[in-house]
Amino acid sequence: MGERMCRVQFDPGGRAVEVLPGTLLVEAAGRAGLALDTPCGGGGTCGKCLVRIRHAGPPVETEEKNLTPEQLAAGWRLACRRRVLRDEVVHVPDSSLFGGGHQICTDHETGAAGGWDPEVRQAPVTMSRPGLEDGTPDLPRMDAALRESGAMDPALPPLAAAPDTLNRLVASLRDGGRAGTAVFRGNTLVDFHPGTDTAPSFGMAFDIGTTTLAGALLDLRDGAERAVASCLNPQTLHGDDVLSRIALASRGAGELRLLRDTVLDAVGELARELCRNAGADPESVHFAAFAGNTTMEHLLCGIDPSPLGMVPFVPVFGDELDLSARELRLPVHPEARALVFPVIGGFVGGDTVAGLLATELAEREGVTVFVDIGTNGEIVVAHGGKLLAASTAAGPAFEGARISCGMRAAAGAVEKVLIDGGVRLGVIGGGDPAGLCGSGLIDLCGQLLKAGLLQPDGRLPAPDELPPDTPPEVAAHFMRDADGAPFFRLGGGDGAVFGLTQRDVRELQLAAGAIRAGIAILLRQAGLSVDDVTRVLVAGG
Repeated sequence: MGERMCRVQFDPGGRAVEVLPGTLLVEAAGRAGLALDTPCGGGGTCGKCLVRIRHAGPPVETEEKNLTPEQLAAGWRLACRRRVLRDEVVHVPDSSLFGGGHQICTDHETGAAGGWDPEVRQAPVTMSRPGLEDGTPDLPRMDAALRESGAMDPALPPLAAAPDTLNRLVASLRDGGRAGTAVFRGNTLVDFHPGTDTAPSFGMAFDIGTTTLAGALLDLRDGAERAVASCLNPQTLHGDDVLSRIALASRGAGELRLLRDTVLDAVGELARELCRNAGADPESVHFAAFAGNTTMEHLLCGIDPSPLGMVPFVPVFGDELDLSARELRLPVHPEARALVFPVIGGFVGGDTVAGLLATELAEREGVTVFVDIGTNGEIVVAHGGKLLAASTAAGPAFEGARISCGMRAAAGAVEKVLIDGGVRLGVIGGGDPAGLCGSGLIDLCGQLLKAGLLQPDGRLPAPDELPPDTPPEVAAHFMRDADGAPFFRLGGGDGAVFGLTQRDVRELQLAAGAIRAGIAILLRQAGLSVDDVTRVLVAGG
């Protein structure tokens, strides 16, 4: 007889799955179709995969460290630390689910710099008819027609095409005569269709972030944006920061393939969503561009990122990668090309290059500081036509991995705070607060500092240390935690309150300090001071 299976039911919803004894609860949840939030990669250090178990059993050390006595007594445990040993019923709160209601900004001001100069072009072409006296093949004949019309740069090598494209060319020429429209990139023929009217031709642009994936569909004829879409990067299930993913990928080819497959599947679904939203035929997408930090671009292409995990943090590639869209499994035109942005160096990758291009940083007058605050922070100082770049570990506090009640910008996250005689919270989704996202953390600390309820050095006062003129409604939020440390309450339920701790403030100070240090180092390297800075540009999720 086979080994007895254990039945695990997940509430609310009643999803059930049978697993072998000893299976981690987070794995059982995955088999039941529930993705739990594990920013630490299942290491038991972030406390985000919180679940309540009917037969909880004694807590392990990491649970005692991350959970309050009240939570432990109520049966709350960490799914990444619990193994299934019997039939069990598990309650999963919304705050423990990965990616629910994730809020990502995709709105922006558009405006092409200079003029529209697409990577893929269309041109009407009329080819001479072959005969007994002129047996020039079809492709060289098209090459000559494109050059004669001025559509193709005469300095380029002869026109080339893949076999599938040549088959479409043959069919079009035989069915539609000698006139048609060529779709080409450089000296490569991508497509050809009968008729001299331009047909829809699209390009896709993807931002491959450590936490967020975003995409846009652009009309290559005029540069107009036709659709945008975004989602969480599902690689986050395997670690919330690049170092944990580098460590996983370094274990072997299977782990590297897992991380690559995870992001490629998500990008493919984003591509399908973009086409659906715009009513575009995927076959009319002829080009795609990808920008991300150095680690994300390596993982996207299936390139071992392990050298980035060791001093001196050297990437495998630096120049742009020109790939077939098939290599990245994009559901688009079979001969579409994909461009992966170049890497500047270290952890300063293609996303920074994209930011420099979008802001035209090199052409700006004065001293400009460009800061991209993500799970990793990239900083660029521009002065006198020169660019200096650096990266810094800024992300964990803003993404919630090291904040006691931190969470991503998802439903239930406090994103805005106003202290004006009371405490007013802006919650994503409009429901009860479940935790703090990055903007909420910054807002809360800023409001407390402005109200004189947080010391300039970051010290959080205890209830008996508040200024005498503190409004009672505000003072009621100040408490002491189980260890007697100062605590600012935001909300709570299920036997436990949550809010801002002194450690949370210190984490924010560390993140801000890392960015500030990066700016100071670059300014010093450039022979400048903070007083010389004329403009600061900030990007980030």
